[in-house]
Amino acid sequence: MEPDQRRAPLAREQAKNLDLHLVPGLRNRLIAELAARDIPAHQHASYLSRLTGRAVQTVARWIDADQPGLPDLASLAVLALQLNVDAHWLLGLLQHRLDCPYDRLPRPLLAELYPDGPPSADWVGALLPKIGATSAGRAGIMQGTEMAPLIPDGTPFFYDDSQRRVSCNGIYLLAYNGHTLVRHVERRIGEGLLLRCENTSYADSLLKDADGADAKLTVLGRVLLVVRVSAV
Repeated sequence: MEPDQRRAPLAREQAKNLDLHLVPGLRNRLIAELAARDIPAHQHASYLSRLTGRAVQTVARWIDADQPGLPDLASLAVLALQLNVDAHWLLGLLQHRLDCPYDRLPRPLLAELYPDGPPSADWVGALLPKIGATSAGRAGIMQGTEMAPLIPDGTPFFYDDSQRRVSCNGIYLLAYNGHTLVRHVERRIGEGLLLRCENTSYADSLLKDADGADAKLTVLGRVLLVVRVSAV
């Protein structure tokens, strides 16, 4: 029999004085979710009102800059469902953002929300905390065959979004000319940046220093971990 892994509850005084950082943490996470949806700041309250069915005056308190308030439990649940985010993350009880676990919702609620079936489960996000990839804090999905066979099309990968410049040669997630790319990046002194595909069917690209390579290229992060999945 495995030992009981449950931790002992906090003492009364510890529980009483536990600082969960709910305020302004929840406000900041809400605003981050709205910003990710390109909702202008002046429309935040009206958008949240439409999303939750609550009055504009009510939702405005949740994102007030000076004295943010907390939503009631029902409103928090609706926010999690509507924003597709785990309520634990909204509360600050998870380090990494996860999608709402629709596959674990009670069946009556799931049937009401999605008569045709729930969206796909966010298994990549759920895997992140389990592998301890704290430095590779964001997940992506490879789109295209340019990095095959190292990173095949549809393969999940984790990247460190704190690395926003090419400080050393490696594999990076990039934004260039309106496209998101995963490439080997090599800095060549006096020449520029060489963007190389793993798949030899694709040609290399050299962004010359004279062309302002750094100005044209946005580094979104350095790829640190690739998840290879095979059927059994």
